[in-house]
Amino acid sequence: MGLQNKLEAEIQILMSLVERYKQSKEPNATSMVVAYEYGLQALMEVYEVSQQEEVIPF
Repeated sequence: MGLQNKLEAEIQILMSLVERYKQSKEPNATSMVVAYEYGLQALMEVYEVSQQEEVIPF
């Protein structure tokens, strides 16, 4: 599995977990949503950077 595919798979997992905990009635669900959203944001930033082509100035 290539890097892009791995990142996309992990993003999908985190998005599913966020939705699951948003609908959950568990006492710690809000904390889990915050934690997973933070991780998702960081992973999305890595994914976006990995999509960019490196530009060599010279």
